[in-house]
Amino acid sequence: MTTDNLFQAFLETVNLIKKTAISADIVELDFHLSGDLGIDSREMLEIWYELEKKLDIQIPDYEKRDIYTIEEVIAKLESKIEATAE
Repeated sequence: MTTDNLFQAFLETVNLIKKTAISADIVELDFHLSGDLGIDSREMLEIWYELEKKLDIQIPDYEKRDIYTIEEVIAKLESKIEATAE
């Protein structure tokens, strides 16, 4: 799965959870989850859950800490997908 596909999957999940309609043309990878997108900690837990289910991966809670930007979410998803494929 490419970075663009993961970015799109992230945006779709955010829109599902937050009932928004954000799109890739108005969001940058360096956007902060809370500051720029208004995602609170409860919503982020739901987003992680949906992404893990959608991508058939599992990310331990301790690995989700200290992730503040979309780019960091995408990097974590990519690393887990690669680890799962090995």
